[in-house]
Amino acid sequence: MRKFFEIIFILSLILFINIPCHAQEKGNVVYKEFQPFKMVFLPDINLAFFDRDDKILFQESLAIFQDVIKKLNQQDSPDFVIFGGNLTYNENGKFSDLPMFLDAASNLNAPYYAITGDREANLAEDVCKENFIKEFDEYDYETMKQTFWTAEPIKNVLLIGLDTSVKNEKAGYLNLHQLFWLDSILKNNRDKFTIIAMHHPAIITTDLDKKSWQEYTLKKPELFLELINSYPQVKIILSGHHLCNYTAQINEKLFIINPSITVYPNEYKILEVYPDKIEVENKKISFKQIIKKAKTNLINSSYAKEFNSKKPEAVVKYQQGKAFSRKTKYYFNEKKSGLLFLN
Repeated sequence: MRKFFEIIFILSLILFINIPCHAQEKGNVVYKEFQPFKMVFLPDINLAFFDRDDKILFQESLAIFQDVIKKLNQQDSPDFVIFGGNLTYNENGKFSDLPMFLDAASNLNAPYYAITGDREANLAEDVCKENFIKEFDEYDYETMKQTFWTAEPIKNVLLIGLDTSVKNEKAGYLNLHQLFWLDSILKNNRDKFTIIAMHHPAIITTDLDKKSWQEYTLKKPELFLELINSYPQVKIILSGHHLCNYTAQINEKLFIINPSITVYPNEYKILEVYPDKIEVENKKISFKQIIKKAKTNLINSSYAKEFNSKKPEAVVKYQQGKAFSRKTKYYFNEKKSGLLFLN
């Protein structure tokens, strides 16, 4: 056991030593030319078919998802969509609801990708995450046992899907194997505008994330943050899991934590990406009465009481996001402060 920890320590030192050797360019970054594109990141759909609700609207989850697919096809027309983990609630650990999700997703006109979340890591004894990954065959995997991937959905735009899920745990983690892989990918693609999609946020949204809400975060994110800060081509980091709307701009990178369509405020974001900026449209689902129900469920949830035991309704504004998180335009060279994750 002692030798194991010594190996981990040495590997950590190697990674830290290598990071300063990477490019640390400031200011403008030269990308290969790419055409502006439109994308959507949909995390935490939590599709399920049992007769109960909490802050997640399980009973309406399929209707909500089908409605969003319809709007994406008829109104939004994204170039691609990323399903950001927790696609289904997967209560029995056997992906029993995944066929219904795939049937609904097959109606989407745009190409789509998927990453794992904590619900995809909620596994029965005879099931593994690879059972989920192999249902999404868009990628040229090195091995079907690799649950993280790269794609180029737009010419000269690199999309990286990380697996931050840990078997039967709610919080996330990135092990050294995946960090070394990420370092290699970024090192070999310095001239491509890069987007990273991951289920668990690598930054904090509230002081509670350092205390009672650690399950909504990525554990020990320092190595990941140090690593991506060494690569200026990384401009957008997308995540979900926290179910709230939160955006921070740190070191000329946009960290966008996306809300869920099945949890108040029942929104998703249309992201139109240009070489120097990103334009955002915050869109609600179509059902006003369902949104009203979701708001009531949220206020009455244990989650709201954890946020503010004396005034649980205060969680509503937190979920909606502050002004910076609801902006419609961000420039990549803006220097805005954000809350770094601190253990």
